[in-house]
Amino acid sequence: MSGATALQVEYQRGASLDSTLEQDDLLAVFSFGQSPLTSGDPRHVPVALGLLGEAGVNEVWTARGPIESGQLNHVRFARGIDLSMGHISLDLRQFNDVETASRVAYEELQEFLGRSPHHWPLKIWNFIPGINIGEGDEERYRQFCVGRAKALAEGYGDQPPMPAATAIGGPADEPALQVYFLAGGLPGLNVENPRQLNAWQYPRRYSPRSPLFSRGTIMQVDEARQFLISGTASVVGHETHHDNPTDQVTESIRNVNSLLAEGQRLLGGKQPRLGDGGVMRIYVRNPDDLGEISTTLEQIVPGDLPRIYLNGDVCRSDLLTEVDGIVTCQ
Repeated sequence: MSGATALQVEYQRGASLDSTLEQDDLLAVFSFGQSPLTSGDPRHVPVALGLLGEAGVNEVWTARGPIESGQLNHVRFARGIDLSMGHISLDLRQFNDVETASRVAYEELQEFLGRSPHHWPLKIWNFIPGINIGEGDEERYRQFCVGRAKALAEGYGDQPPMPAATAIGGPADEPALQVYFLAGGLPGLNVENPRQLNAWQYPRRYSPRSPLFSRGTIMQVDEARQFLISGTASVVGHETHHDNPTDQVTESIRNVNSLLAEGQRLLGGKQPRLGDGGVMRIYVRNPDDLGEISTTLEQIVPGDLPRIYLNGDVCRSDLLTEVDGIVTCQ
């Protein structure tokens, strides 16, 4: 495995789902603008967020195999030698509220990890329909945070694993809460951003239970390292900065670069940089902002870094955009 990354990620344009599913080393293929409840093959992960600016793009994960796949409770999974991918889709129409659904999702996630040879979560993606619906503590994102915290407290007590994570809002009429994750046989190195307050230390005003994630996680398999970047927005300290797309996405990239610098400080070696391998996703609340955001990114992010734009709401109603991604560490 020396010299190769454990997880290879690419954006495939124009390839059919059936042909992608024939790949022997396929860990997951993500298609966009489809309800998670439509998944058939466990390696197929539909995502309700729609693509912006183009169509027919799938995100493809491959890993060292052989790859086996299956299902445990609601967790549909694929597992290679080094890594596991799992995804959970819960129909919210079958639950009293988002808090209950998120608690069940994380209970099942923990049960799966406990039975897997890859029992360390490295990154978790959470897609919550209508994430900003509800007033005060009834907001769906706050309910999600409470349910997640309760499940993690039951499973881990007061020291739960807090890997990198992303939480984005899907269409309000999408029935499924979706959680998917990447896990490995060894824990990653969690990294915090000096420009931002640790998420689990956020003031009470944001939620009854603080978000439980790290700003990024460095995954190492053999000699290869990859930096898994959490959803990163225009937040400095704990407060939202700026009220326009250009300044918000610029601030987001400042935060990503600060995080990468902190990873280099902890591990030494060459500082990882956007464009050193990997991919980037950009979540955009208002589709009309796509042109402004993409033009800004073309000026501050290497043009050869593969990227896609997705229509999704950010966890705070005053945030217009968010980015996440993967960077290869040299």
